Amino acid sequence: MNSQPPDQNSEELARAGGGGQSSLGAQLRGARESRNLSLRELSDQTRIARRYLEAIEEDNYKELPGGIFNRSFVKAYAKAVGFSEAEAVSAYTKVAREHGEEPDELPTSRQHSRIYMDGDTARSPVVTALLSLVILAIISLGIYAGLHYYQRRNADAVATQPAQPTTTTETNSAVNTQMPPAPNPAAAANPIAPAANGFNVQIRANGEGVWMRTRVDEESSNNGILAADQVKDFKPAERLVVEYSKSRAKSLEITINGRPASIPTDAKGKPLVEMIITKDGYEQLLQRP
Repeated sequence: MNSQPPDQNSEELARAGGGGQSSLGAQLRGARESRNLSLRELSDQTRIARRYLEAIEEDNYKELPGGIFNRSFVKAYAKAVGFSEAEAVSAYTKVAREHGEEPDELPTSRQHSRIYMDGDTARSPVVTALLSLVILAIISLGIYAGLHYYQRRNADAVATQPAQPTTTTETNSAVNTQMPPAPNPAAAANPIAPAANGFNVQIRANGEGVWMRTRVDEESSNNGILAADQVKDFKPAERLVVEYSKSRAKSLEITINGRPASIPTDAKGKPLVEMIITKDGYEQLLQRP
């Protein structure tokens, strides 16, 4: 609604225009200045670009978008400065018809919906399409890089895992340090004479690595992977305890004082087979001729 009656607007604007018949643009400018409104403030309030507001004040309607847009801009300007909207629209319509224009007609060329702000420029469809392609390419590259990194990480994790037995207990134990290699793998072919204060045991992994846990007498257990065709020598004083997976029993060769021993395969419901070799009872483990 207008803050001042239309007749007051007319008198005040007549004074602003110098006492004569002022144009619509001059009258609107006078109304704006009487309210101490700058063009920037009016632009922010009406959401109309400043250059269009200046064109209205200069009665230069050719700078406006045309058709019903011109009428809407004039009406919005008048409402914002307290000028009679009906008088403003009527004055604009009269000027437009004097120039052979129909103010209610739509623009002859199709215009896209847009907000008229300062610095508003139309973007080429080609540029928009190119920008869309670039954005899609960047997104695709990011997805590909993420998948490649994920697959590479999984592959590296699998490659770094050591050969492990099938049971859970063996899997946890296999991460311990491997047994040191035997100084001479060919020593398995040479029988070793019984030790003076104990007995000698040789364990060989035949063709594939075997995880096992050993304990000599009362010493601490030592567990790890015996590599394929590797031989490990033990010289216990009283006994040697060997634990291994039942599935790997056929890959073990054990000799006691140079004589082959039978490899137990009965785990008795446990995840590992336990073989106890004692100084006084090892002969019961030897293979019969």
